[in-house]
Amino acid sequence: MRRRWLPIAVLLACSVFTLMVARSSFSDAPAQRVGSEACKECHDKQYQQFGASAHGRAEKDAGRIAGDAGCESCHGPGSLHVQADGDENSPGFKTIKRYSKLSAEEANATCVGCHKGGDQFYWQHSAHARKNVSCVSCHNIHNSQDAGHTKLLSKPTTTAVCITCHKANHFALGKSAHMPVTEGDMTCSDCHSPHGSAGPKQIRALTTNELCLSCHADKRGPFLWEHSPVRENCLNCHEAHGSNNDKVLAAKRPYLCQRCHIATRHPATMYDLPDLTNSSGNRSLNRSCTNCHPQLHGSNHPSGKYFTR
Repeated sequence: MRRRWLPIAVLLACSVFTLMVARSSFSDAPAQRVGSEACKECHDKQYQQFGASAHGRAEKDAGRIAGDAGCESCHGPGSLHVQADGDENSPGFKTIKRYSKLSAEEANATCVGCHKGGDQFYWQHSAHARKNVSCVSCHNIHNSQDAGHTKLLSKPTTTAVCITCHKANHFALGKSAHMPVTEGDMTCSDCHSPHGSAGPKQIRALTTNELCLSCHADKRGPFLWEHSPVRENCLNCHEAHGSNNDKVLAAKRPYLCQRCHIATRHPATMYDLPDLTNSSGNRSLNRSCTNCHPQLHGSNHPSGKYFTR
């Protein structure tokens, strides 16, 4: 009796083994591209937003980027994910890239695969990259909030994105004298490149003075008589983001000037020789030192050695 069942058992075992091998080879097969249309059934909202974005337009214009554009250019081939049909327990479901689960380095590697030129040229050496800031910390590919979705920002404006982390600068912008950022006349990215630059603090210039003078051209010079701290760095006297002193000065005059000019050669003034009974010092009121020395950024007058003209 046992001999009759032996061939059947062997045949059944071979069948099971063959089925297991076939299933294993199927599951180990690499995922294939299926096209963005396959994503639409489950991810319709993301699909619609993607089509209206710069990424979606690149998919329609094959000449803009190399290779196949579409959802799978960022999320990887989706055939196994599609076959899982929404079953999160299926091994194929997790073969798609989910950027919320990736490290900053892994997520950014996909972005810099295409975004290599322009400002992104400096990304690898930027302060944000060194601190493991992910591209998706500032950008939202499928639910961007900026007008026109041109920059795919996670907030309505560039400034709103920046101040989520840069709290100290946010508070400085709220002071009485500040950069015209809060009024919407400027954004943080007018002075800083969030993707990196060749200058300090990711500014859009090689030096602070070069950046400031790109707008404040009347202070550029060259001057016959130059003021050393001005030539060295505008930030010697000014706060970049905001101050409670006029002209965003780092301190109130005359105390700002006295940081360098300790020996003023102006005796009998309130701030040189303390004398509370003498309140008529012309350099202690109103614009203080600049009442007589208005050309602090430099002078071209032959008699302007002390920046009086």
